[in-house]
Amino acid sequence: MEKYKPYIFMVIVQTAYAGLIIISKAALNNGLSCFVLVFYRHVVASVLLAPLAYFLERKTRPSITIYSSCMIFLLALCGTTIQQNLYLAGLKYASPTFGSALGNVIPAMTFVMAVLFRLEKVRIKTRAGQAKVLGTLICTIGALVMTVYKGSVIPKLWSPPIHQKHHLNKVHEDWIKGSILMMTSYIAWCTWFILQAKIIKFYPAQMSLITLMCFAASLQSGVAALIFERKLSAWALGWNLQLLTVVYAGIVISVLAYCMQMWCIGKKGPVFVAMFSPVVLLIVAILSPAVLDEQLYSGSLEGGILVVVGLYTVLWGKKRDMKDDGKLLPMESLPESISNEVKQGSMQSKEREHINII
Repeated sequence: MEKYKPYIFMVIVQTAYAGLIIISKAALNNGLSCFVLVFYRHVVASVLLAPLAYFLERKTRPSITIYSSCMIFLLALCGTTIQQNLYLAGLKYASPTFGSALGNVIPAMTFVMAVLFRLEKVRIKTRAGQAKVLGTLICTIGALVMTVYKGSVIPKLWSPPIHQKHHLNKVHEDWIKGSILMMTSYIAWCTWFILQAKIIKFYPAQMSLITLMCFAASLQSGVAALIFERKLSAWALGWNLQLLTVVYAGIVISVLAYCMQMWCIGKKGPVFVAMFSPVVLLIVAILSPAVLDEQLYSGSLEGGILVVVGLYTVLWGKKRDMKDDGKLLPMESLPESISNEVKQGSMQSKEREHINII
């Protein structure tokens, strides 16, 4: 079970993100401000996580230094304040399925950034290295197809009930503007993955790290909300879909999903986590036409297929690379824990031989 835990966690995380995209789109169509949503969700997360992090990690939590506080501030800025505000702003101009499909470029972008930060290696002469580069190019082409080519309308298999159509005020779609905003948010999202992989090494108390990140994000998004939302009515929440969206985003995403995701990054790395983004596309593509009366286009379908093909080409290359590393790398280049296990096994075999001789 321990072996499959990262896979189970990532499926749960991506399912949670799909639910957030659906209800966020509905709430934004009903007048919820994206800046207010980002602010409230991190306030909720900070209040819930603070006591848990304090009591559960009081003995293992490292002290806060100037360097770690700056890194946490940067982590919150990239992964929450910039990413979420830009994504939700782009979601106003594009459909949830389009945003989810475009999000499949995240693994390729994360891979490129991981190479630049020396978290991943590219052996261009090997099949694994060539697959990674080819997959990245295919993902990029698919994203461009989705952005510049809309295509024909795909007939719907079903429509939502009439009473739901009246409650969802449709926003004018501007796919180019939505694409630019979402792609910028995905760049910040990929940077967040890379920063997490680096910060976890010197600040292993994950719950405390997420709490500090959510607190910093609430301060940053609060300033942004005060600048862009000066009407008091935009801050009011009633017992409606808007409140449900804030609670869902704060508890399910900022608390549960963040903890699972950060644990998986610590175990498997940022590229592994990014590889599960097609799960969001699958769930949103099924639910969005039924819940939001979304119209699908052939350009999104064709570009999405290219992106997914490129995604799993990169995944195959990474898996092949890991197998080659396990077979070809000498003991000195292995991680210290693995090297110690190999040496310990060798010592035990020598002891057994000595006993047999006696």
